[in-house]
Amino acid sequence: MAKQDIELLGVFLQSLAAACVNLQIVAQEQAATILSTQPQCWYPAAHYIDFLQTLSKRYAHFEPIKERIGAEMMRLWYQHGPGQQIIHRGVDFLRYQTSSEGYHSVVRGPAKDIGAFSLEEIDEAAGRARVRSTSPFDRTMEKGILLGGMSLTQDLIYVDVDNSVDPSLFLIEFH
Repeated sequence: MAKQDIELLGVFLQSLAAACVNLQIVAQEQAATILSTQPQCWYPAAHYIDFLQTLSKRYAHFEPIKERIGAEMMRLWYQHGPGQQIIHRGVDFLRYQTSSEGYHSVVRGPAKDIGAFSLEEIDEAAGRARVRSTSPFDRTMEKGILLGGMSLTQDLIYVDVDNSVDPSLFLIEFH
């Protein structure tokens, strides 16, 4: 992701850093710059990119860690943000996150650069959904966001997200 016009809401950056501190991936001192952002101010996406690049150099197998970070970010959003008022079922999270209210509430910039995180199909009775990402963000973290977000309310006993065939297409199974 090298789009210079993309900005992230401070609360998004704070949840990234707090998730890393909670998971003991970094110490609070290492995340201090991001944790000192103002929740309702906008910041260049470079802060996010630089932080993840620094972390990736510390871990030989960073992919599963990024997935855990994404899930933890959603837990923090649910517990300390507006999540409990918005999300009552796992499927609610899926619908919210893939609407303009979710993704576009924390990311701004030219539409061609920020892309979208869109629900293409959902069959609640069968427990299947398909989400497409055209965002410039890391697909492993997006997978973690979906896994963690759909598990927030604990109404689903099983959630699986697979994007192995096409990294930008998330096939979701839930029951």
